[in-house]
Amino acid sequence: MSYDLLPKEAAADYLRDLLKEYPFAEDGGRSLAVQVAAMLTGFARLLLPPMSQVPFFIWTANGVAAGKSVLAMMVDIAVRGRAAPMPLPDDEKELGQLLGSMVMAGNRSLLFDNAKRKIEGAALEALATSSYLTGRRLGGNKTFEMENNLMVMITANAVEVSTDMARRSLFVQLELKEADPQGRKFEKLINPEYLAKKEVRFAILSALWSLIVAWDQAGRPAGSGSLASFEVWARTIGGVVEFAGFGDPVRRLESDDFGDPDSNDMTALVSAMAEGVYKDGVPYPFREGVTFRQLVEVCRDRHLFEEIIRGKVDAETREYELYPKAKTEMGKLFKNRCRVYVLGGELGTVKFERTGKKDNRLWRIC
Repeated sequence: MSYDLLPKEAAADYLRDLLKEYPFAEDGGRSLAVQVAAMLTGFARLLLPPMSQVPFFIWTANGVAAGKSVLAMMVDIAVRGRAAPMPLPDDEKELGQLLGSMVMAGNRSLLFDNAKRKIEGAALEALATSSYLTGRRLGGNKTFEMENNLMVMITANAVEVSTDMARRSLFVQLELKEADPQGRKFEKLINPEYLAKKEVRFAILSALWSLIVAWDQAGRPAGSGSLASFEVWARTIGGVVEFAGFGDPVRRLESDDFGDPDSNDMTALVSAMAEGVYKDGVPYPFREGVTFRQLVEVCRDRHLFEEIIRGKVDAETREYELYPKAKTEMGKLFKNRCRVYVLGGELGTVKFERTGKKDNRLWRIC
């Protein structure tokens, strides 16, 4: 198939217009860049040399009906004209057999839609960084070894991801601001039926092709970011995305990416939790979960949120007690920042979340 060749700016503008009504997180454009990177990966995997691996792509949202499934299906529909989402198996053995059968069949993509469990497991971890996959054929004892060209995509609400999977994945974060997502109004209805139209697929692929040609004619500048185990992908696909003006899809979040003065302190808090910071020589189980009081103690110890944290030391218990207004503000702040944080370096990518209810509520990273 041949495509229309557009100026780089026109191609980028088309993709921005196509995606403009999706509630990408206010993260400096990183989630939008990852979306474009996923679309380019599905379309132009052959840009990568043999045995090069691609990261997993995970779409996550803070509520239902944010559009994560359509964004993920967009990757396949543009290239193949259809998408075949399936549930993520709970059983590790079943998942390993499924991944093996997909690789053996030469499949190029696999979409697990609306995952209900934590994204983890040896089968997924091995697939992400293995150029070849060895497995056992279903219904027999014969083994196989096949080159792994599978691109794995996953969608989930409030996704929980293991540390090993987080560093192998890139995240598209969607954040609905409406209490009732059904009340949202759209200029254009974008659904699988719309995306499967021949003229729409042609327009999307023409835009992606135009970005690749412009990048190639410019001497194939490498992406400025790096992703461990996926360095070739980051230089190549990341290079196309960045040259097109969408930014680096693997970059670490900056302090003001979320457009508020508390972002820097929140990132510092999550970093401290990932580093295993403790107070008064007592380790805190940040990955199992800590109480609201313990979280505030870490903030005070690191001089975070000093404009919000106000209180006094109780005369009897000698414990620091937040004033009611400050306690309410800190509770809202922690709740609103339950998201994935790209910390970079050895800390990698972690998710800050809360578990439990009321008196049993805990805060953790995973």
